[in-house]
Amino acid sequence: NRLSNDLSVLGFKGVEDLGDGLQAFFQIESNVLVDTGGGSFADRNDAVGLRGPFGEIFAGHWESPYRFVSVYAVDPFTAGIFASNSIMGNGFAVGGNGAAPASFDRRQNNLLQYSTPLMKGFSARVAYSAKEERTATTNPGLWAALMTYENGPLYLAYGHEQHSEYFGPGTTDTGDKIGAAYSIGATRFRFAWERLRYEPTAQTNLSRDAWQLAATHNIGQGQLRASFVKAGRSKGNAASGIGGIGKPGTESGAHQVSLGYGYYLSKRTELWAAYTKISNEKTASYNLSGNAVPGLAQGQSPSGFGLGITHKF
Repeated sequence: NRLSNDLSVLGFKGVEDLGDGLQAFFQIESNVLVDTGGGSFADRNDAVGLRGPFGEIFAGHWESPYRFVSVYAVDPFTAGIFASNSIMGNGFAVGGNGAAPASFDRRQNNLLQYSTPLMKGFSARVAYSAKEERTATTNPGLWAALMTYENGPLYLAYGHEQHSEYFGPGTTDTGDKIGAAYSIGATRFRFAWERLRYEPTAQTNLSRDAWQLAATHNIGQGQLRASFVKAGRSKGNAASGIGGIGKPGTESGAHQVSLGYGYYLSKRTELWAAYTKISNEKTASYNLSGNAVPGLAQGQSPSGFGLGITHKF
């Protein structure tokens, strides 16, 4: 058993009005480990930028636009061991180009991002990670884009992310994801689909599809939450698996079931309980996101049950 920090953060942000609808802004956000008293300064979403009628542009250390397709708008559990990014995105990572190359669920160093203004429910983002990690043989880089549409109960999104030379010279890896959500009364239905394609070498490849079906239902001061995530078996001619994905041609699929309930004591304080289990096939090794089980081997199936409190201020 563990007493764990599920996700606690402390941030500072500010805005200065410059006239004619133009604003300068900054944000500094840090992880706070309330279970151990640890944490680091400015290790989450940090940036400085400008916004106005043209949209918003900033430079900093921030989540890739690709991540926003489903992590916040679709997944009822957002982050922690119950969340879909145990499978979707093939693991969460923080760092620069080439770091944790399997991950398409990233908070990226040296990111330049532009967001359009909202136009009749549509908005878009595009981001580029500066190539500061060049070596004698590789020049890794990342770019990503996101388009969303929100109108009343309907949410739709599409995201694309491309990694160049993360695994070596001449390689390109891509992620494509769609997300959708729709509310009917007190129930919100949620769906996401993803295709990841890797080139571990210039001559080999591996691809894998995954999807999530989820729902929330509000009852009085409480909310029921459920999520099912399915990872298909990998395809291609790669000689080994990548991240939690097993080698092509083997039993490399997996699925995750998460169930939870939250009770709101106030607008800012929630008590919750949740359960999750990842069922890996023989060569898959998907692990619990945010609080992984150490030493997980291929084919092992981690699970967890949690009770917690969330307070926002």
